[in-house]
Formats: sequence, C-alpha cells, structure tokens
Amino acid sequence: MRLRQATLTTFRDLGVTPEIADALETEGIVTPFPIQEMALPLALSGQDLIGQARTGTGKTYAFGIAMLQSIGKPRKNRKKPRGLVVVPTRELAVQVSEDLVTAAGKLGSRVLTVYGGRAYEPQIEALKAGVDVIVGTPGRLLDLVKQKHLDLGQVQML
Repeated sequence: MRLRQATLTTFRDLGVTPEIADALETEGIVTPFPIQEMALPLALSGQDLIGQARTGTGKTYAFGIAMLQSIGKPRKNRKKPRGLVVVPTRELAVQVSEDLVTAAGKLGSRVLTVYGGRAYEPQIEALKAGVDVIVGTPGRLLDLVKQKHLDLGQVQML
C-alpha cells in the first residue's frame, strides 16, 4: 500500500498575486493558517466576511491580503485611501500596519497608521502625500475626518 503525501496549500494556490506571495515568501510565510485558507478565497472574490480566530493565528493576513490585492498597485495621482482598517488600540494598529507593510512589500502600497497620543502633523503630511491603506483607532480617524484632513470617499474595502 502506498501512502499519498498531503500537499500543503500555499498563498499562490489561494489566488494571491505574485507580488504579495513573493513579499510573504521573503519573510518565510508560505503556508496559510486555517483562517487564511478559509477566508481568502471568499474575500478575494469580493464577498463580505466575518472571521473569528485566536490571537496569533493570522487574521490580519486573512483580510489584509485581500484588501491589498483588491485595491491594486498604488498610483502616484491617487491621494485618498482605498482601504480602511479600524482597530480598538494603538498597539493593534501598529501590529496590523506592520503586517500590511510586509504583505505589500513588492506592491509598493502606502500604509499609514493613525492613533492618538501622537502628533497630528506627521499623520497629516502623510495623508497629503497620499496613502493607499489607513489603519487607525476610531478617535484619531474621526478627528482627522472632522478636521477635513482625511477623506474616506474612495474607500473600497473596510
């Protein structure tokens, strides 16, 4: 009797673009976690989803890869964000942004992290220069919108 060797699914198998898959592979990330394997095909097809998994099991890549792929490569003439991630704490904002920057490494997508307890000026300057994805806490996001520094009118994915 011959045993069949199980093949592991890769991000490429799930339909992730070469630029994103290459960026992940550069960091040693090749095999998706279960939440990613379940969520990515749905998210990449444009379906809304809600996913739940323990901390450290890859939820950020489960939605973040689909977001980056959906909004596509950055264009210099685009200034307003097309992806928005709302998180409850500054620590999570930083963590999510780091993962998105990793996945977008070969795309060149501009990811901005905004949260309170930090000067407005650098965040405002980054918004003026243009961003593709913004990750932030509710309070700072609302402040930037109220002050008319942040326009969410082109957000395609939340």
